[in-house]
Amino acid sequence: MLETTFHSLIAVLIVMFMVGVGWLFGKLGYIKKEHKSLMIKLIICAGMPALVVNNVFGNLDLGSLDRPLLLFLLPALSMLITLGLGIVLAKILKPDARRRGGFITMCAFSNSIFVGLPMNTGLFGNAAVPYVMCFYIVNTTLFWTIGNYLISRSGEGESHQKGFFKNLRKLVSPPLVALAISLPLLALGVKMPEPVVRLAGYMGNIVTPIALFYIGYALHEYGLKSMKPDKHMLGVMLVRFICAPLVMAGLSLAFGFGGMPAGVLVIESAMPVMTQAVVVAAAHDADEGFVAGGMSVTTLGCFVLVPLLMLFLKALGII
Repeated sequence: MLETTFHSLIAVLIVMFMVGVGWLFGKLGYIKKEHKSLMIKLIICAGMPALVVNNVFGNLDLGSLDRPLLLFLLPALSMLITLGLGIVLAKILKPDARRRGGFITMCAFSNSIFVGLPMNTGLFGNAAVPYVMCFYIVNTTLFWTIGNYLISRSGEGESHQKGFFKNLRKLVSPPLVALAISLPLLALGVKMPEPVVRLAGYMGNIVTPIALFYIGYALHEYGLKSMKPDKHMLGVMLVRFICAPLVMAGLSLAFGFGGMPAGVLVIESAMPVMTQAVVVAAAHDADEGFVAGGMSVTTLGCFVLVPLLMLFLKALGII
């Protein structure tokens, strides 16, 4: 238990330190409002597509996985269920139009790589990496389609949401294009040249630090009051920390899927809000302050959640 707590604490502290650097740079004037557009473009148009290519071709070996279909099916079902829960909660809690898409997206999708990967390798060892990658692929695909679409609708407001082709364009983004190209190539057995994978790794490494610096700056810009746990924030935490892992654990039991792979999926489902959600909210002029606050609060909450979740998984006999 002490080791589990230690790994949880380290992962959380790293994230919050980098957010703190962004906040400090904003306070000192090193990051300014006019820099936000460049940071968003670097993440969405350069870093994320490269990160997708590196993770698909550098870290995923479908042939080595046990029951690979379930490794994609269970996360997809879990995210769609939590997405539905987010929609229901949005109808009950009634967040305003600029916040609604971010609220629903925060309920459904988690930080599967920067927090989820070190958390799972700390808990289960390096054998967890391929299973994290499967969750990451599903998480990224659904976020950059459904999540991106929902947040973009919030940014535009209720009066600009009609038009099939306009709505269709919202589903297409550079990270999604990278996934749409990379996954079929991987399934066909195509090997990406090693220098290309390395280059993608270097470029993909910019995503997390820039996104966390951006979140820190957003917290400076909107004030730490954006982290105040109002009813909407509490709703997100309810789904992220209780409903999502319960749904994934229930699906694992229902499909007879257990052991370390199931444990990885449950831990991944309970990770904090995606850092990219903040960037997408800013890109579409949605309520980025709320999303930034939610990402920070749920990251801090991981420290308490993960040790309890491990005890829960052992009690159910999943791990």
